[in-house]
Amino acid sequence: MNMTYQNETMILLRFAAFFLLLMIPAFAFGQYRGDAVKKDRLVQVLLSKRFQSRDIVQIIKENGVDFQLTPAVENELAAAGARPPVLEAVRGNYRAAGPAVSRQKTTKNNAGKVAPKTNSNAVQPSVTYNYLLDRAIDFYDNKKNRQGANDSLQEAIKLQPKNPRAYQFLGFMNLYGNRNFDEAERYWKTAVNLGGSAVLRVIHDHNGLFTNTCSGSLYIAKDIVRYESDNNIHTFETTDKNIKSIKVNSSFRRLFQLKRGSFKIVLNNEDDKDGKKFNFAPVSGDTDVSKMIIRLIGKNNN
Repeated sequence: MNMTYQNETMILLRFAAFFLLLMIPAFAFGQYRGDAVKKDRLVQVLLSKRFQSRDIVQIIKENGVDFQLTPAVENELAAAGARPPVLEAVRGNYRAAGPAVSRQKTTKNNAGKVAPKTNSNAVQPSVTYNYLLDRAIDFYDNKKNRQGANDSLQEAIKLQPKNPRAYQFLGFMNLYGNRNFDEAERYWKTAVNLGGSAVLRVIHDHNGLFTNTCSGSLYIAKDIVRYESDNNIHTFETTDKNIKSIKVNSSFRRLFQLKRGSFKIVLNNEDDKDGKKFNFAPVSGDTDVSKMIIRLIGKNNN
């Protein structure tokens, strides 16, 4: 697949009118495998930029959402970066709320202190894989507690060792939170091998000088390299087979660019024997991050 830009803003506007005319489908409760996704958690995941749209869609299809896609909610999700496939998944996987959780009664223990008394009829929150990921995101983004995030992710791995999402998040946290390159690469390689992605924050160059750019996330999977811009306008992807080479730009070329650590992906192109080139740079401008990206993609960089 050739790497091409898609103007998804217009697509989103067309979907918006269409969604509002449809009634919520009646899906069987048994199709879902975990706690329904809450709106505030979905917004948080979208803003974190750590999961690509297809990952989010998969989670929504597995677990459903506990809210309906009203015009106001749709605008909120779109503003957070939700692409049309995510909005469509929300619209089609609404799950009505289950029984209300009973409030805990209190009693006094032998020491005279008030202690909670469990109501046997209460619905207790389940510790699921997705719950642990939600908790890790809350620890990392809101509470600024990396250890708490790490503990939640390690617990998730014990629960589902072949699910790539926790490894993907650990790679992100180790690079951007801890600056631990070796651990980041190790976790990301595991995520990719299990069918997930490595996700790195990059700047995409539009004119060769990095004076006209957009920021976004580069997702590296086994067979696909995909870029999603933060402004929710540009996205493109290419198959692994279509990548001719990937390498860090020469020091001479970097002298003329305004962003350090730039690298280029060269695609096979029948109309250009030298290939079609796309320039990126890590948001940090760190050449070591560029070299990691090249290793994760695994293409010949000669």
